[in-house]
Amino acid sequence: MRSTDSVVQGNRRRDIQGLRAIAVVMVVAFHVGLPVPGGFVGVDVFFVISGFVITAMLHREWEKTGRIRFGIFYLKRFKRLAPALALMVGVTLMIATVIFSPFGHQTYAAATGIGALLMSANFVIAKTTGGYFGPTAENNPLLNTWSLSVEEQFYLVFPALIVFGWFLAKRRGLLRFSPALIVGGVAVASFALTMAAVNDIRFPLSDLILGFYSPFTRVWEFAVGALLALALAKTVTSGSTQTNNRGKTYLSTLTALTGIVMLAASLGLINESTVFPGPWTLLPVTGTLLLLLAGTNHNLVSQALGTTPMVKVGDWSYSIYLWHWPFIVFAVYLCPFNPYSAVIASLISIAPALASYRWVEQPLRRYSTPKRMQATKLIAVVTIPPIAFAILMAGMAKYYWQPRYFAGEKSSLVPGDIFPNENPWRYLQESYFPCDDFNELYPTPFTEGGEQTILCAQTQPGKPVQLAILGDSHAGHLFSGLADALPDMNAAYYARSETLPVADDGDMSRLIDRVVQDPAIEAVVVNAFCATHHSLVGLSKTLSVLTQAGKKVFVTDDVPDYPFRSE
Repeated sequence: MRSTDSVVQGNRRRDIQGLRAIAVVMVVAFHVGLPVPGGFVGVDVFFVISGFVITAMLHREWEKTGRIRFGIFYLKRFKRLAPALALMVGVTLMIATVIFSPFGHQTYAAATGIGALLMSANFVIAKTTGGYFGPTAENNPLLNTWSLSVEEQFYLVFPALIVFGWFLAKRRGLLRFSPALIVGGVAVASFALTMAAVNDIRFPLSDLILGFYSPFTRVWEFAVGALLALALAKTVTSGSTQTNNRGKTYLSTLTALTGIVMLAASLGLINESTVFPGPWTLLPVTGTLLLLLAGTNHNLVSQALGTTPMVKVGDWSYSIYLWHWPFIVFAVYLCPFNPYSAVIASLISIAPALASYRWVEQPLRRYSTPKRMQATKLIAVVTIPPIAFAILMAGMAKYYWQPRYFAGEKSSLVPGDIFPNENPWRYLQESYFPCDDFNELYPTPFTEGGEQTILCAQTQPGKPVQLAILGDSHAGHLFSGLADALPDMNAAYYARSETLPVADDGDMSRLIDRVVQDPAIEAVVVNAFCATHHSLVGLSKTLSVLTQAGKKVFVTDDVPDYPFRSE
């Protein structure tokens, strides 16, 4: 019988590196649009692993020295995460200045970059970018930094809590259970908040505390990993090889296989419409716990996770996670209708990821800073340049580009638009005419800021529509310009807020059918601002239906990011 030495080397669990490899592959596969709708739960796998590994590491130091040197702990975490992150943020922002408009995605990226380096990207993203699965989020090249901020926030608070528990445990008696009670209490409280979000329970500051990006609804994932580390403390800290027998091997194998099956099931049973985090989050979290538990004894699954290729990918997993998403965003933004752009971009991103790992992540991780001044200089050199560049980006947008735009040096979409001072939809409603069949097309009114908003208008009342625009709310922006450019043509727009023009058996299906079945409509402009690599198949079907109906089809994947202005 083979020993577990090939899986456990000193304090390093090779199978955990293999598990990290699985987690990053899950995330990347989801982001490139492969048929793994639940691939985003790979982040949750990382959270559980982090809770387990950090607790085990702290426990080893506590057992050895009787104290935790917080300064050294935080400096190690900084050297582990920040240099590679800072490099990626800096490079991404420089590319964003070339590709994105300073009025839209560029400003979101700058704000997110600053947040990422100040351990608050998750809060910045929640405020500026919105939902994780929304179109704006899919165009934020630093969206993936939200999970790093959540992890850093955990590192910031958790060590003090666990040390307090160990301090109480020294007093013996019932207090010896203090570490587990404290961590367990955190887990229960966090999961309760998660369930409050699932059931839409509101309370003061609930918008900040609850949500996809919130550390308060995620910390239980770290905590359960920490609880497992506490339960296995003696085994984990010693790194000793346990005596293997058939019974233990059989049980460990069964445990590991169950964990793998749960992770695999997460890929198919969880998707963008699943309330997350929520009850379904237990599936990948429990699967990860089972694999961590099984790895303490010999089994074939852990052996497979501990093989050299898996360990290598696990070692690279942080750099791969950092670099893959910006490359995907830029590629899809530039080539939105190429079904392979995301996959190709993710493969190309491996090169900078490995370069970052080899020449940034590893050297600075091993860099010795015995003096406080050296540590301060390192922190400044790593964080100040990308933050300064992000501030410059935001400043240029606000104090250079926008003043030129509002002064009229840059042309507006439509003279007279009144956003951001008031509702731009009111201008469209007051300047044009409702669609003749508005009531049939929109049985449920759409409201914006408490006011009913018409997402359908035409330039000439009571006449057949000749040019139609299909899309989300941005179709209204295109409509304004086309209406001025084609005054002799009756143009109309048919929109549904935050929805790609893909048949959905609802409002958008009615809109598409309306355009397809009207013989008077000669040309159709399809505004695919919401298009992502996950929805190109449905969009292609819409374009095919329109073309077969004899329409001239024009596609735009975005509109200028210039804001409306008063004149």
